[in-house]
Amino acid sequence: MKASFRILIVDDELMIAEMAREMLLELGYFVVGVAKNYAEALKYLEQADPIDMAILDINLNETKSGIDLGQLLRDRFKIPFVYLTSYTDPETIRAAVDTAPSAYLIKPFSKSDLHATVEIIKIKKQQITKSIMVRLADVNIRVESKDILYIKSDNNYIEIFTQTKKYVHRQSLEGFLDEIQDSNFVRIHRSYAINLQKVEAINGRYVVINDEKISLSRTYKAGLMDLLRK
Repeated sequence: MKASFRILIVDDELMIAEMAREMLLELGYFVVGVAKNYAEALKYLEQADPIDMAILDINLNETKSGIDLGQLLRDRFKIPFVYLTSYTDPETIRAAVDTAPSAYLIKPFSKSDLHATVEIIKIKKQQITKSIMVRLADVNIRVESKDILYIKSDNNYIEIFTQTKKYVHRQSLEGFLDEIQDSNFVRIHRSYAINLQKVEAINGRYVVINDEKISLSRTYKAGLMDLLRK
């Protein structure tokens, strides 16, 4: 679902930011928030729920520019970003390219331009990272799908189990499976999904992973057995 793809907008031109926000919402994406400068964007990055990508204006009329923020997203947060700007001079483009943005949109832009750009980044992110951003204490961290053993649903939250940690993340089990886009993860119960690569044993009532017995419901049993035979 598009709504599970979370986007931060950073632009000091409020009309442009609002237009981008409305376009993204109409296209079915989730807008985490709109920041008008580097400091506000940093608050979203450090305090908000996980962010999948950011749209950055280059000129924020502050000491720190969108290019500074792009460097931060690349080096610290590992979040893909797009520059949205009216600047097309070689010097600005060269500085922007050095931060390795995922795309460069020139103002004025259309909804179709924005849609195509976000969808390309979304697909690349799903194909390359196979990971999910989760909250731990006061920071967002990336958990690789290969490290996840299984996931347990608890109403609006899920518990993500790895060999060494358990992460509590605000998301539905359906949303997790949609976001992770990894065929190794399958649902075996209304409250559980597992990583097929981590299965140690199975019987008619449960699956064993890391010496833990995880409930297997009859609804999902046949499908799971078919997958394990492949």
